[in-house]
Amino acid sequence: MFRLYLRHKCLSVGLNRLSSSGQRCDHRMASTLVIVDHNNSNLSKVTLNTISAAKQIGPDVSCLVFGTKVAEVVQSLSKVKDIKKILVAESDVFKGFLPEVLAPLVVSTQKQFNFTHIMSGSTAVGKNLIPRVAAQLDVSPISEVTAVKSEDTFVRPVYAGNALQTIKVLDAIKVLTV
Repeated sequence: MFRLYLRHKCLSVGLNRLSSSGQRCDHRMASTLVIVDHNNSNLSKVTLNTISAAKQIGPDVSCLVFGTKVAEVVQSLSKVKDIKKILVAESDVFKGFLPEVLAPLVVSTQKQFNFTHIMSGSTAVGKNLIPRVAAQLDVSPISEVTAVKSEDTFVRPVYAGNALQTIKVLDAIKVLTV
């Protein structure tokens, strides 16, 4: 088991409940969930780029930080402007950032908070995690987005970066790497 925190306040123990009152969160609390990339001590620069892209979708941006000892990462992230919530899952099970372990956490978080978008940086963790999360949510993953046109329209490279493709996504939940 692990604890999930909202900033520094413990919400609940386990994956089943994420609200501070102990009740399941069925209403929309945020529109975009950003998966934070870090090395358990430093926040990755790609995360800041992902947060900027998330802000283009809408003002309600929440971040999910998972790892073994992430206090420094949460502290750094709390200084970033316009982040509504920082969700923290801290446990030894997250050592190595295995997508098999992380995907159920991300899917559970999405279902309980009803996020419309899940975004991650185009890093090794993001490229391994996002397709698995999209499959579990039964939606198509959108990889390597370079621009956000609207909340459902994105630009991504194709043909080894020789052309750009603008796509409109009809899925209810958009899962993408930036």
